[in-house]
Amino acid sequence: MAFDLDRWGRLALTIGFAVLGGWGAFHLHVPLPWVLGPMVAVACVSMANRVHKQPVLARKSAQIYIGASIGLYFTPAVLAMIGGLAPWMVLGAFVGIFMSVMSARALQMLAKVDGPTAIYSVALGASSEMSVQAQRAGADGAVVASAHAVRIMMVTSTASYIAWASGATPIMPTPGVGVLSWPLTLGLLGTATVVGWCFQKMRTPNPWVLGALLIAAICANNDVTGRLPDLGLIAAQVVIGWGLGQHINRAFFTRAPRTLASVAVVTLGILSVCMVAAWFISQGANIAIMTAFLSMAPGGMTEMGILSKAFGLGAPIVTAFHLTRILTTIFLTKPVSEKMMSSGWVKP
Repeated sequence: MAFDLDRWGRLALTIGFAVLGGWGAFHLHVPLPWVLGPMVAVACVSMANRVHKQPVLARKSAQIYIGASIGLYFTPAVLAMIGGLAPWMVLGAFVGIFMSVMSARALQMLAKVDGPTAIYSVALGASSEMSVQAQRAGADGAVVASAHAVRIMMVTSTASYIAWASGATPIMPTPGVGVLSWPLTLGLLGTATVVGWCFQKMRTPNPWVLGALLIAAICANNDVTGRLPDLGLIAAQVVIGWGLGQHINRAFFTRAPRTLASVAVVTLGILSVCMVAAWFISQGANIAIMTAFLSMAPGGMTEMGILSKAFGLGAPIVTAFHLTRILTTIFLTKPVSEKMMSSGWVKP
C-alpha cells in the first residue's frame, strides 16, 4: 500500500492543533480546557478543509477511559446515595421527554421542517441512536445529526462556563486519591474493552462508556481505590474536543442554516428550563445545584460526565441521571413521536 502523505499530514496537523489548542486553553485558564481548546482548534483546521476525520478507535478509546475514570467513583456509599435518588432520576428523564415534546413543536415552527426531522432533532439523549431511528421514521438524517452536534457543542461550552462562573474550579488530579498501578490500570482497561465490545454486540446504548463504567464500579466495590493516570484523561478529553470540532466546516453552515440556527435558539430555551428544573431537583434531592444542572443539561453523557468529573461536581450522580434519560428516550421517543403527529401537535 502506497504511503498517503496527504492523509498522514492531515492527521498530524489535526492532532497537533488539538493538543496545542488544549495547551493554550489550559494556560489561558479556560474552563474545561482540554475539551474546549481542541474543539476550537480543530474547528479552525476543519474550516480550512484540512481536518482528518477522527478514527472510530480513538473515540471508543476515549469513551472507555472516561467511563472507567467515572466508574471508580461508584463505591458502595455512592451507589447507596444514587439509589436514594432514583425517583429524581426518573423525574428528570420525564422532564427531558417533556422538553423534547415542547421543543419539537417550536423547532418545526421556526425551521419549517417535517415532523420526524423536528422530533428527532431535539430528542434529548443517545444522539447516535436517535439518528438511526430518525432515518427509519423518514426524517432527514443529515439534519438530525447536525442538530445534535450543534446542541452538544453549545451545551458543553455553555455548561463549562456556567460551572466556572458558579465558583467551581477544575481539579486535576483528584485530591487525596492515588494513581492505580500500571498492571491494574491495564487490566481494568483491557477488561472494560472486552465488556464494551460485548455491549456493542448486544446493541446497548453507549456501550464503551457503560462497559468501562460497569467494570470500574465492580472494582470500586471490591476495595480497589485510586484513579487512572492523569495523562490518559487529558488525552481522552482532547479526543472528545476533536470529535466536536471536526463537525464545524463550511458545509456545516450551508447545510440547512435556518434549521441549525433554530436548533441553537431551541437549545438555549431548553437550557433555561433545565436551570429551573435543576433548582427544584437540588432542593428536593438535597444535592448541589450545579450537580443537578449538569444532570439535567441536554448534552451527551460522555461530555457531561467528563465535565462533572473535571469540576468535581458529582460525576456518578450526573452519569446516573443521563443514563436514565438515555434509556427513557430510546424506548419512548418512537411512541411519543407517533402520538405527537397523530394528535397534530407536530405536523407530519
